[in-house]
Amino acid sequence: MRKINNLMLPGIAALAAVLAFGLAGTAFAFHEGGVAHCDGCHSMHQSAENPVSGTPNSTLLKGTDPSSTCLNCHAGSGDEHVLSTDATNWSPGGDFFWMTQSYTNGSVTSDPDNMAHNIIAADFTLALDGTNTTAPGGTYSSALLGCSSCHDPHGQVQGGTANSQDPISVSGSYGATPPAGTIAGNYRLLGDDQYTGSVINVAAPVAVTAGFGETDVSHVAYGQGMAEWCASCHADFVSDPNKHRAGNGDTLGSSIATNYNAYVATGDFTGGAGATAYTALVPFERQETDKSILLAAVTSTQGPVAGDNVMCLTCHRAHASAFNNITRWDMEHELLAEGFPTAANLTAMGAVADSDYYGRDIATDFGDYQRSLCNKCHVQD
Repeated sequence: MRKINNLMLPGIAALAAVLAFGLAGTAFAFHEGGVAHCDGCHSMHQSAENPVSGTPNSTLLKGTDPSSTCLNCHAGSGDEHVLSTDATNWSPGGDFFWMTQSYTNGSVTSDPDNMAHNIIAADFTLALDGTNTTAPGGTYSSALLGCSSCHDPHGQVQGGTANSQDPISVSGSYGATPPAGTIAGNYRLLGDDQYTGSVINVAAPVAVTAGFGETDVSHVAYGQGMAEWCASCHADFVSDPNKHRAGNGDTLGSSIATNYNAYVATGDFTGGAGATAYTALVPFERQETDKSILLAAVTSTQGPVAGDNVMCLTCHRAHASAFNNITRWDMEHELLAEGFPTAANLTAMGAVADSDYYGRDIATDFGDYQRSLCNKCHVQD
């Protein structure tokens, strides 16, 4: 990986920006739910600080393209990063590391074009999807896909200050209550139906998180709207009644909720009423729009109730995963412990052990004979 350009303010200002993540009041982190300082991403002139050579790009970005500009800060490992060199970014969205890899286990070979939303970032050698010319289930061109296809870097929630609405004062990701006369940004700066130039045609989904990682006891609490938001590009997968249901109107029902709560692993149905049934490998939406209520659920291990629902991210990750079709677990082998990538595959790629399942050893956590986690809801094993 090339050395990452630092787009933050130098010296004390940079330290202040980092500290702002943990401080209240008016001290902001770089984005903090809205537009950041302009010269973090743009160069005022085609100057020496702009790595783009030759003809400047039309928006004077500090990268060859929008995603390269984002990755100037967000490549690497740790919080806020999405592209590592060793698969250690265990965020809900996943690590674009997997977009750079291919490996074989038995009869199954991974396909990098199907392991990620293939963002185009020339400065980081992330290239156009060579398999899918348009979004599966939709018409969005893969040649246009970048970080800003989904995230609004200016954070203009419902038009934001650009349309003379109240200013954004807090991030929309952590359940903070904005002071009177201000508003919260969208969760993770996700675009909405006011995001100019995008194909997003609904409000941003409602969700709250405790941080950047994902475990059973610290995770995103999804409220509602995720499947509808994904349908802006993948409409057929939500509207077609012959495909797996997902969305606000498709509640789990009592039998599925009961299955989820009782199921611990293949052959183990000791989950009872579901107080410890939640697994981050199979999340769900709680059909809640009040972020103060959702905030209490980010550390909850309680399973679903009948009124909750499945969403696209129940089975898939938004950025990338170790598996074909960006799924959260291996759906191409009978036994997960024998699935791919193998320990040898991970070592060969320079990935840390068990990074495909976010540090979980499947055999230890679920058993040698654990089958697909589709069974968490459907119990066919």
